Amino acid sequence: MDVSIIIPVQASESDLLAGSLGGVFAQRYDAGRIEVFVVQYGAAAPTPLGPIPDGRDVQVLAVDHPSPYAARNLAASRATGEVLLFTEPGCVPDPDWVSAHVATLRDAAATISVGHVAPARSTASVELFLSYENVRDAWVFGCPHWQHYFGRPKNMGVSRRRFETHGPFVEVMRGADSKLVQHVAREISCSEVALTKGAVVRQQSVRGLPSCYRDRFRHAFALRTHRSGHAAPIPLEQRMQLFRDTLAQRGYGPLRATALFLFLGAGILTFRLGGLAASLAAHTKR
Repeated sequence: MDVSIIIPVQASESDLLAGSLGGVFAQRYDAGRIEVFVVQYGAAAPTPLGPIPDGRDVQVLAVDHPSPYAARNLAASRATGEVLLFTEPGCVPDPDWVSAHVATLRDAAATISVGHVAPARSTASVELFLSYENVRDAWVFGCPHWQHYFGRPKNMGVSRRRFETHGPFVEVMRGADSKLVQHVAREISCSEVALTKGAVVRQQSVRGLPSCYRDRFRHAFALRTHRSGHAAPIPLEQRMQLFRDTLAQRGYGPLRATALFLFLGAGILTFRLGGLAASLAAHTKR
């Protein structure tokens, strides 16, 4: 299957692009052609993004619309691949990233494949913190409730035929990936959306637990600022069950269970503080 990889980028992110392209060019994939689109967005006059390696199938486009989804839509309209893969600057795909997404979209009933975003440098505390999120993600994409489904602009694949029937992305600032995923899950079937754990990108800005919290603060700030829709919250009772499932699956004893509980509480607090900061910032501007 031919694959089209799409990376939206702002001028301020150009220094992050080289690492992402390096990961793309290192893919172990020989079952089709890979083409790459780099789309600068949000600038009336495009600026140089740095050198693109010679001999690579890379198309550089530009759109002045401020939404990264406008950039994705432009590239999708030019793409020739049977599979559209999306990532972002600062995210470096593992070598089998393309193969993992393609395997899901070729062999399963799924037409959307949501991958895993891992930290660039992992620590014991990060692994503990993310263990709950991994169990949560498996539950979300295995449950029959489309309201809990979400997309990942840093790591997602969509079959061309489904993008043509249920796309393009709504050209908002945040959350259009989740809107597309929920639209497909609601209108067709939740089975069309799959979690592909083996499709991994490594977020270079996340190198420890403090940077995990910083990333969640920024995410909440952006969601509130742009009034973006996302997945429906998981009920507290189900969250507690997922917590217990994590302890059972990982074999955590009392010490790690307590640490995980505290880490998750800090994550929830950080997320809420991000939303509160965005609300205060909006109020100050009035």
